[in-house]
Amino acid sequence: MSTIPEKIVNFNVYSDADKLVGVAAEVTLPDFEAMTETISGAGIAGEYESATPGHFGSQTIEIPFRSISDPSFKFLQNRGQTIILRAAQQSYDVSSGKTNIRPLKVTIKGLPKGLNLGKVGVGTPTETTNTIEILYIKIEENGVTLLELDKLNFIFIVNGTDLMEDVRNAI
Repeated sequence: MSTIPEKIVNFNVYSDADKLVGVAAEVTLPDFEAMTETISGAGIAGEYESATPGHFGSQTIEIPFRSISDPSFKFLQNRGQTIILRAAQQSYDVSSGKTNIRPLKVTIKGLPKGLNLGKVGVGTPTETTNTIEILYIKIEENGVTLLELDKLNFIFIVNGTDLMEDVRNAI
């Protein structure tokens, strides 16, 4: 291994083209849990879960703000949301002994699902949180698409391979 991925140095969050100011320290990315069906029957010793290609359960992302602010309410107004996370990732190159920075971009499109206004306290953040139901997600590193999922257009690309192409062609 010549490169060791280390950490995110810093990141910004954008709503369409506007940089969101006041986002809290971290944004948790969604899980990819495949939709499955239990398979059992003659000729099968027991049962197993069969994943449906490119189909995943509901995915959400929460955008946490330090305090109640205008962007929180804009998320509720709009029916379609585009969230872009831009990060600088640090890695260590073993052969050269240098630390390298490479860009990470996560693009998410979805629908507003909820707003948690948080709490009010003296000298404390409200910890307001917007929840977005994810319909589309694309993850790019150094300009290369690592993953793209478009639930409404039957697209699921992993490392350049479209795993839903056969499904789209069949229907």
